[in-house]
This record gives sequence, C-alpha cells and structure tokens, in this order.
Amino acid sequence: MVKQYEEGNIELYFNDFANEKEIKQSFANLKPGVTAEQVQSFQTAVSGLVDLPAAYAVVVEKNRYSIA
Repeated sequence: MVKQYEEGNIELYFNDFANEKEIKQSFANLKPGVTAEQVQSFQTAVSGLVDLPAAYAVVVEKNRYSIA
C-alpha cells in the first residue's frame, strides 16, 4: 500500500474566557513533514497577534492510499 500526502492544515484554538467559548482558526496549505517545533513556533507567532490566549494546536493531514 502506498501513502500519498494530499493536504494539511494547522488548527489553532483560542480561549475566549469573557464569552465562555473556544475559537478555532484554521490555516491551510501545510507542507508535509512539519515538526512539533515548527507548529509551536507558528502557534507562538500567531498568539502574539491575537488578544486571546492560545489553548492548543492541531495538525490535520489528509492522505490517499493506493495499492501499488
């Protein structure tokens, strides 16, 4: 079976304590093979632009599998 990368996103979640909700922001076009350090650096950079505290980040990847 052959695994082929299709696309990926990083989803950042922020806590809006004043309104008691969680806000999700998705960033598309993630390159394959992103490391945990790269995700953390991106999360820190975006957090510096937003007034809400960042809760966590999720990497979502889509892959296609085919039989060789």
